[in-house]
Amino acid sequence: MRIRFAMSTLAATAVLAAVAAMFTAPTAAAGSAALNELTYGSGILLQNQYQGDGGYLDTNGHSAHSGATYDVSTNETPNSRGPKTSVWKIVSATGKANGTRVTSGDVVYLVNQYSSGTYLDTNGRSARSGAKYDVSTTTKDRGTGTGKWHIFGKTSSPADGHIRTNDTVHLLNDYGSANGGFLDTNGLSDKQGGAKYDVSTSHYWDRGTGTGSWKVLSAS
Repeated sequence: MRIRFAMSTLAATAVLAAVAAMFTAPTAAAGSAALNELTYGSGILLQNQYQGDGGYLDTNGHSAHSGATYDVSTNETPNSRGPKTSVWKIVSATGKANGTRVTSGDVVYLVNQYSSGTYLDTNGRSARSGAKYDVSTTTKDRGTGTGKWHIFGKTSSPADGHIRTNDTVHLLNDYGSANGGFLDTNGLSDKQGGAKYDVSTSHYWDRGTGTGSWKVLSAS
């Protein structure tokens, strides 16, 4: 009888321990982001997918646009033109805290990490064929919605709505109630040395094959 009682006690203890573990074990949903999930405050590279490699989104030289700071183009090699010119910090435009996971459909700021940090922005009509607005960097919220971008993932694995490194995204500018166009490469750049393609916005998420598609890569 004593042996049976001891065995029953041990079994009950094991069951209770297992149940406790179910409630206390850390999970991605309750704690920090899982491996490769993009989080606010992270530094990223954005590689354009035109012809498989349209270059890395990059600041390049002072902009002539009113209120703008730097021109934007793509660069063949990230950060080869200047320190962190291709690094963009992703910041929530709706108040989500750093460390929170980025979800497809979120509205974000993209802050270039060259020098003091400037915000990706639409500024003026583009003269490029098929383009909508020119893109440069500037101070935060230069115009209503010009520095805010809706980030949409094409797909991810698992398909839970979160965006991960190596995912491909589209970026829709919020100017004019999300009518600022999709971030897009359009023609060879006439910017300073090291530039590859000009960057503007387009009415279409892929004006050409992959021109509006951007792969998210870790900058670390």
